[in-house]
Amino acid sequence: MAVHNESLSWKFYLLNIILLGALLGLVEAGLGGFIRKAGLPLRGPLVTGMGFALMALGLAVFKQARVIPGIAVIGVLSKWLAVPLLGLPLFCQANAHLAILLNGAFLFAAVGMFKRRVAGGWRPKSAVAFGAAFGAGASFFALGRFVAPCRHLLSFHYAGGAAAYMLTRVVPAALLAALLFPLGYALGRKLEAMIVPLWLQKKWFVFPVFSAFTLACVGLTVWLISTGF
Repeated sequence: MAVHNESLSWKFYLLNIILLGALLGLVEAGLGGFIRKAGLPLRGPLVTGMGFALMALGLAVFKQARVIPGIAVIGVLSKWLAVPLLGLPLFCQANAHLAILLNGAFLFAAVGMFKRRVAGGWRPKSAVAFGAAFGAGASFFALGRFVAPCRHLLSFHYAGGAAAYMLTRVVPAALLAALLFPLGYALGRKLEAMIVPLWLQKKWFVFPVFSAFTLACVGLTVWLISTGF
């Protein structure tokens, strides 16, 4: 994985981390809500896979593992913003927030330990993403029942429930992360070639456009949550 572009200012990194984090929050609320409303399967694994794709996109542009937890934290904050605005309980959606943070933490650790593999082809990228998603999913099952036990997690509270959860939730999420992480990284490399020169030459244009897109993502996320997504 190449080093980051020293010609880019911290404002560029911060702006894009906030934008990608807001987009992550929107994907969590919009895609997750749509799948639930439509009664489709694999809601959690699909949302996890898309989250890994967005974090891979950021990694491809910045070349620094530390952007991953930044994107995850902003994703949580963009969803949590709906809590005070809508007068919801403080720990509303606590498990969903925990899942995002664990995905970011495990991917950050995995990329940090296997930098050279991430710089390789799609197979090592997939392996790193699979391991991170699997570890995050297993940790979520272990911790989520104590942080904010919900009906979904408690439905696996029986003999063999842990194995069932791993096979039906964690493994599919890890497989989708392994599939979508390299795709997100490839898209990030293409966007890098477009966004970086644009930023260096036309900051006056990029800043307001990215800021407006971020606010739109956050506003739409709050609205979706307010409608029950």
